[in-house]
Amino acid sequence: MRLWSGVGCYLLASVALFRWGQATNPWRLIWAVLPLLFMVWVVIVIVLRIRQMDEYQVKLLFPGLAVGFTVSMFAAITLGTLSAAGFSVPNAGWPVALIGILSWEFTNLITGAPKA
Repeated sequence: MRLWSGVGCYLLASVALFRWGQATNPWRLIWAVLPLLFMVWVVIVIVLRIRQMDEYQVKLLFPGLAVGFTVSMFAAITLGTLSAAGFSVPNAGWPVALIGILSWEFTNLITGAPKA
């Protein structure tokens, strides 16, 4: 529940950033930092959840993390190579994050890992 609360708050803060975080707004720094605070919350929740797991649950969870990290790195390298070749890749961080999270969750589903 804490994880989904953090993700929901992140999404709301991101909507606020896109809505009110224009370059002419004097509050844009606050709107830009607010989503990052909720991402820190999500990281803390995941770390606390991993610390509560027993050895077997951790053993099931880490293959998903490894696959998600590897897929994210290859996606980042691919988009970086396309950008270096002159192709426009706007908002390139979003596909990298999405592909990494989806591959992590898919691997967790296959291995039967507990929910983070």
